Amino acid sequence: MTDSYSARTSIKRAGVIAIGSNSTRLLCADVNAALSNPVRARQETRLFLALSGDAAHRAQALPRLVEAVEALRQTALAAGAETVRLTATAAVRDSGQQARFAEALRQGTGLNLRVLSGEEEARYSFLGAAHPYLGEVGVVDIGGGSTELAIGSADRLNLALSLQLGASRLYAACPMNAPGCLKPAMEQAQSAIGDALSNLVNPPKRWLLVGGTGVALGGLIKRQVIHDAPRTDLPFTLRQAEDALNALIALPPHQRMELPGMTPGREHILPTGLVILTALMNRLNLREMAITQRNNCDGFLYSLVDGLT
Repeated sequence: MTDSYSARTSIKRAGVIAIGSNSTRLLCADVNAALSNPVRARQETRLFLALSGDAAHRAQALPRLVEAVEALRQTALAAGAETVRLTATAAVRDSGQQARFAEALRQGTGLNLRVLSGEEEARYSFLGAAHPYLGEVGVVDIGGGSTELAIGSADRLNLALSLQLGASRLYAACPMNAPGCLKPAMEQAQSAIGDALSNLVNPPKRWLLVGGTGVALGGLIKRQVIHDAPRTDLPFTLRQAEDALNALIALPPHQRMELPGMTPGREHILPTGLVILTALMNRLNLREMAITQRNNCDGFLYSLVDGLT
């Protein structure tokens, strides 16, 4: 990876804000191959569930989002960003209101919104997560409205898929508030995953997990809340993911917060995120993955370095 972007422009430090279905995240870093001196921040905006809720929740969704994006923009500027890019994923992509979102965000923050396709989202997640590794790597990004899966190596992306299956989307269809809710949620996840991966053979042995489901799972495994994903990749097993899922569904949502390491705000949607994760691991015959802090924000900035965005 070269420094062609920074060589062609005077910009030395940039930020990207990614509007997700559950949270809105910021990464600000130096524009070089190492993305040096990173600053990360996030706001829990829960956009997918807000847009799926009643009229009052829908009315509040956009003003809250604009406020969150502006706060992150200010954080990026304070961290030295000379330019800030704004992207959005499944919640905005599927809302049917892209122009309305773009105009409100432009007026409220001065930023121009770029709505990523599912394939672009998968590509940026892969670029971010797989950057340090040689050989073939698989990347899974479990979001609120969709799940992205990408396979490739340092110089080639072989597969990029976006599944209409996310932690918030599955929760809206199958609220997991009791143990008996597991079976229908798992069946729905297995069906969507089986259809999407029906032609996949010989998947790679190394897989990385991106996103809030991974961060929250890491907290339960380490028995302490992780406010950001670990700086070094955190391995976990299928058994650990299944144990966490079973521990969560045995409790009503308000009691899940008493579990050591439970991430605040994830008590409703972490079980559905883990349903998707365990269904994927079983379909791919994986016994181990690793949680990484690198995500589609990293991938977007890497693409700036290479002049691809």
